[in-house]
Amino acid sequence: MLASVTKCQEDELAAKAWRKRQECGRYDLWSKGSGDIRVYIDSSDIAEEIRSRRAGITRKYSQELARRTMDSMLDLAKGRLCMMKKTHRKDGLSYKERRIVLKKDVDLPGERRSSDSPATSEVASK
Repeated sequence: MLASVTKCQEDELAAKAWRKRQECGRYDLWSKGSGDIRVYIDSSDIAEEIRSRRAGITRKYSQELARRTMDSMLDLAKGRLCMMKKTHRKDGLSYKERRIVLKKDVDLPGERRSSDSPATSEVASK
């Protein structure tokens, strides 16, 4: 199914990254958010994932591929994701990094939310 949907390398990488959104942790691609953000992914994380999975890719090309992957992910999500620029400070330098955010109030097709399930009192009375 993935091969029939993807037309280019960026679409394939975006689809694979989207599948990994359920796996959030310290060493995973997606990170858990706080407040009204469910999960998020940074462009540097995508670039590092690309470099670790594919041999012979330079740092500059992995950054460009990560940027195009994020653009493709936004297009494929049909308005369910949003883009933010986050300011980071590392090594005494500050820079802005692109971040894709999935908010908690977004409904995803095929995913049941805990508020959609019937209450236990309603099930027990039937």
